[in-house]
Amino acid sequence: MIVERTVVRPHWKKGYRVTAGERRGFSDVHDYRRYRLAPPPHGYRWVRADHDFLLIGITNGVISSIISGR
Repeated sequence: MIVERTVVRPHWKKGYRVTAGERRGFSDVHDYRRYRLAPPPHGYRWVRADHDFLLIGITNGVISSIISGR
């Protein structure tokens, strides 16, 4: 018997604090220019969550900006 899983993606919102567990599933975006993203301000970094780009605070994990998948 094959069991299918339904993956529910969180709906990212500006101001949402990303948990440490959620952050482990993200990949850092070092080549942000390739994706036509603005350079991250000091204290922030771009991460990729599925097909979305999130600008999050390095120390607090709060989402500052969201770019929907391209």
